[in-house]
Amino acid sequence: MPKTYVDIAFPTAVRRLFTYQISEDQTIMPGMRVWVPLRNEYAIGMAVQVHEHRPDFKTKPVEQVLDDEPIMNETMLQLTEWIHRFYYCSWGEAIQAALPVGLNFSSVKKLRVKKSNRDQLTKKEKELLEDLEAGDYTLQNARKRWRDGVEKKLLNKAIKSGWIEVWEQPRQRVDYKTAKHWKIPASIEPKEILEDLSEKGQSKKWEQAFEELTKLDLPKTHRDLLGDELFTPYTLKRIEEEGWIESVDLPVETNSQNIGVHDPELIKTLTEKQKNSFDAIREPLDERVFKSFLLYGVTGSGKTEVYIHALKHCLEQDRGGLVLVPEIALTPQTVQRFYQIFGDQIAVLHSRLSDRERFEAWQSLKSGDKRIAIGPRSAVFAPVQDVGLIVVDEEHDTSYKQFDPSPRYHARDVAVMRAHMENAVVVLGSATPGMVSVKAVMEKKHEMLQLPLRPTGTMPEVKILNLLEYKHAMKGSLTAELHLEIEEALERDEQVILLYNRRGYSSYLQCEDCGHIPQSPHSSTSLTYHKKKNILLCHYSGYSRRADTHCEKCGSDNMVSKGSGTQKVEEEMQDLFPDARLLRMDRDTTSGKFGHQKIYEKFLNGEADILIGTQLVAKGLDFPNVTVVGVVNADTELAFPSFRAGERMFQLLSQVAGRAGRAEKPGIVYVQTWKPDHPAIVSARTHDFKSFAKQELANREMLNFPPYSRMVVFQFKSKSISKIQTVSNRFCDAMRKVVGENVVMGPSPSVIEWMNGQFQWEANIKLKRTYNAHVIEELLNRIFDKYKSMKPKGASSVRINVDVDAVE
Repeated sequence: MPKTYVDIAFPTAVRRLFTYQISEDQTIMPGMRVWVPLRNEYAIGMAVQVHEHRPDFKTKPVEQVLDDEPIMNETMLQLTEWIHRFYYCSWGEAIQAALPVGLNFSSVKKLRVKKSNRDQLTKKEKELLEDLEAGDYTLQNARKRWRDGVEKKLLNKAIKSGWIEVWEQPRQRVDYKTAKHWKIPASIEPKEILEDLSEKGQSKKWEQAFEELTKLDLPKTHRDLLGDELFTPYTLKRIEEEGWIESVDLPVETNSQNIGVHDPELIKTLTEKQKNSFDAIREPLDERVFKSFLLYGVTGSGKTEVYIHALKHCLEQDRGGLVLVPEIALTPQTVQRFYQIFGDQIAVLHSRLSDRERFEAWQSLKSGDKRIAIGPRSAVFAPVQDVGLIVVDEEHDTSYKQFDPSPRYHARDVAVMRAHMENAVVVLGSATPGMVSVKAVMEKKHEMLQLPLRPTGTMPEVKILNLLEYKHAMKGSLTAELHLEIEEALERDEQVILLYNRRGYSSYLQCEDCGHIPQSPHSSTSLTYHKKKNILLCHYSGYSRRADTHCEKCGSDNMVSKGSGTQKVEEEMQDLFPDARLLRMDRDTTSGKFGHQKIYEKFLNGEADILIGTQLVAKGLDFPNVTVVGVVNADTELAFPSFRAGERMFQLLSQVAGRAGRAEKPGIVYVQTWKPDHPAIVSARTHDFKSFAKQELANREMLNFPPYSRMVVFQFKSKSISKIQTVSNRFCDAMRKVVGENVVMGPSPSVIEWMNGQFQWEANIKLKRTYNAHVIEELLNRIFDKYKSMKPKGASSVRINVDVDAVE
């Protein structure tokens, strides 16, 4: 019988597979985790291919198989392989991203002293090995104990010389939550016991409780049983003493999500336009073939109702569904609406769940207990069984793109590829589609569906307020006209939303004597002032300190806050409208697990009059009583150096404008700006997405920016400025030799040149949009091969990250 081998992917940056030999007593299938020797250590990897092709080198055996059955099916392995090739990461990194904590490559590195002749060792070397043998050391603990001078050198020598073996002990970091359950032992015959009790005549309460237990579908949790007056701690304990029941600890679902009431009768009847869109989606669902749609519908047009009807049809075919939302901030209202119709068939996956909650949700989908997954970017990997429909809501949102760590995938494109692999239908929905999706419609890759009208309410009037003309007619951050409109809305008991896309009390502190602005010691940015906590905070590195009372440069106590932020706007509104109840929604106020949901529910229930926030307030929230929306300064998006700045501004203005006039009450939106003639602002005023897209695409085509090209960004990181300059220049020279002069841009310092002790530079190339995963991988391989032949001395200290289809 020929020997069999397995190719294994590891979650490292090395873009290759490693081949091991399978012993006769082992059963390994693709999608199972294994434990194998790797260099001087033992590591966990994923089996991706099993074959009989004997390699031309000596193979090591698989030490242990960690799974009884594959935890990734063939489709998910294919999908992660595509990510590995297209986004130029390792296959193991893509697999790591697709698995939840508890089923990925989590482990702890431990040390084991090898048996060997120690006669040649020094006294200190022998003492080190004896200490390691006497204790149960992890590599991390050992490095903490022997961390200085000679001792550190001894430990490193022992590992390098092979006296100590480093091995990864598999660690399932989460498990199911268990609870006490009651059940009737298999040896007990309840019928006989009940007959004996019947002959006795009058029964005691605990005997009545046992009779009731025999009618229940056991096992039941102790907590659930206590809800019945017959079942008390005493009666259950008394029955247990008779040996008629026994307690067991069984897994229970962690249900900490407050997601509303299940009432499928509340499904809404579709309008004619909505039904046309649903009918178009239903056709390929019935045929069980792949098709992709772009559902373009104005804010409040009822895209969610189309999704729900399509999902319902999908479930009727006994297939599953997947709904992606832009980020965690969007989930409360979205999940409530879906739960209302589908109830416990929904599993929610997002980053603010605990490891156990996420693990349980993942398992419930894999087992088929739940059929619909809802979540942000990473939910695209949810193990929904027999996927029929994938929805990507607000498909334009940049949070669908993963930045760090690798893989730097775009969930929208991964969703399309997954649907293609599973013969499913994918629906990309947005009121302001991204230019990439619009171009894909023009190329017949997606079919466009349109919802141009709201079923209820009207599109709000948008007024542009030129801040240049209101210089002497301002009340704090508000123009006199917006201030008056807010006053009148509050008098009518209506609600107001104010958008200011900047967190904190003000942008920065500045010394009025010497002009110094406190800078972050970990990045090349100024520190943001947060008045409520009286701290200076770097939003890039996380560094914080108490706000300076004296200038660190000249010693003056004349420190003044400059700029503005949501906290400062909140304080101003309190002064301007002292009787109004205020809520603030930004990253700082929604950091708790259900922070966003609590604010949303308070505002929806009329417990506040004015909601002030960053872009979070623009994200898909529905408040029927909101009639006035004010954009305090629309120009913040344009300050960011990106070819997508205009597109982002139009999307943000359109989304926040969509919060007004969603019910019977008409709405009005005020946009305060210094650039009233900017195309994004002009188009947002008339809700004219088509005109904006036409002009934006023409500008992109002229400059060969995406979607007319595929942007690949190379980021260089190093502690040495001289080395990062040398390496980035040499790398760009290599790129020019492979792809030519005209398509390479850079190198140059990144927008934030220095962060967390490292300098950051970048370069990019524009590739043809038609290049697929294999072409991109082959081209990038050629670039890196050329660079290796030109690599300067000391290049290993510079890290190079690759971001394919970068969004900035």
